[in-house]
Parts: sequence; C-alpha cells; structure tokens
Amino acid sequence: MSNINTSSALIDITNNTTRVQAEKAAKTTGSSELGQDAFLQLLMAQMKNQDPLNPTDSSQFMSQQAQFTQISELQKLNKSLASSNQIMQASSLIGKNVNLIDPNNTENTISGTVSEAKINPKGASVIVNGNEYPLDNILSVKEADTVS
Repeated sequence: MSNINTSSALIDITNNTTRVQAEKAAKTTGSSELGQDAFLQLLMAQMKNQDPLNPTDSSQFMSQQAQFTQISELQKLNKSLASSNQIMQASSLIGKNVNLIDPNNTENTISGTVSEAKINPKGASVIVNGNEYPLDNILSVKEADTVS
C-alpha cells in the first residue's frame, strides 16, 4: 500500500476549489475582472478550505485585501485621469477647423469650427455647427482660417 500525503492532497483540493470558484465568479460577473463581492467570496472559500493543521496566516488575508483595495483605487484614478485627458483634448480643439465622420451617414464627412467641448458618461465630445460629435469621429484638425 502506498502512503498518501494528506497535507499535499488538501492543498491540491483547496487550490482546485479556489480556481473553480474564481472561474465561476468570473462567469457570473460577465468579465475577467473580479469585483469586491467576488474577491470576498474567494477569500471566504479559501478560509473554509484551508488545511486545519496548517492554517493560513491572517496577515496574508490582510495583505490580499490591501492589495485588492489598492488595485481598485488605482483603477478609479486611471478612469478619472482618462476622463480629464479627454476633456483636455476636446477643449484644445475649440476654435479649430475639423473634418469628422457624419454619425448618420458614415460615407459623408462634416467640416466646421469647434465651438465647445463637453464631457459626458460616454466620453468627451465637441460641438461643430451646433451639433455634438464624439472625439472618435474626428478625422482631421487644422488651424481656423484667419480673415485679413
């Protein structure tokens, strides 16, 4: 009869259980990102399935929580900076002539001078000829014609 290393088997089971639960959490959230709830579910599963003879150090759990919080805050900061960058780009176009794709007919282009820049949940946009267009529609930018 062969000896089975129970500690190794328990660790393997724990790792497999955690992996399966992470995959299930990713499927239920619909993306590859883990949210706060999914992280806490994984943490609880890890605690439930740890080796009772060799429990995980509580400082490791605290470290994981701190890392998750840090990543979450960095993602918020990155989103905020991206939004600020977009409005800065849009505002730098005020007074310039632009050519952009007509959102109603992608075969046509629209030309005009940017009169205003806006930010909304979808991103930054510019006002040209009294209509609002997203920055993504801009094809070219040039200095406004000066009248002598």
